[in-house]
Amino acid sequence: MKVCSMIFTSEVNHRYSEWTRLKSLMYVIDTNIFLDWWVRRYPADVFPSIQQRFDALASTKKIVAPERVHEEIQHVAPKPLKEWAKNNNQIFAPHDLLMQQEAIRIQTTFPGLIDPTAMHDEADRWIIAMASCRGYIVVTHETPAKSKRKPLRSHYIPDVCRELNLPCINLLELMRRESWSF
Repeated sequence: MKVCSMIFTSEVNHRYSEWTRLKSLMYVIDTNIFLDWWVRRYPADVFPSIQQRFDALASTKKIVAPERVHEEIQHVAPKPLKEWAKNNNQIFAPHDLLMQQEAIRIQTTFPGLIDPTAMHDEADRWIIAMASCRGYIVVTHETPAKSKRKPLRSHYIPDVCRELNLPCINLLELMRRESWSF
């Protein structure tokens, strides 16, 4: 009986360890990453292999984003990126109850995260909430407030992630972690 229990415990620990390893490779993607990838830095017509890599991340469910990111893409992105987002709709997760509660906690704790000039609900708190609830890595091109000359807000995504002890990287770091080379 004790041997069975030890084998079972060992197997459970191994599975948990594997699950934790895979979970740590999950990325929550900010809207600016999609825009920078598609429009500003690595357009698909010049860098088609980056789109293929993002397609692979989407199909293996290694990237996710809250539905608010999808809404932002539909609002500001060019038509081809909107189509890509529509075709990869499975990566955009609804704001479940746990995420909603965490987003409220983040907004309450860090009111300076909200852009006072924004005309709509931004995705920032939802991205951080998803990473916090699920233990994922945030991917953004935002920089901390202290790195800006005249920040509009007291907190940006990297500031909140730092204070919540959440991993926060940029697209280049995602490429390195995924061993992409071109």
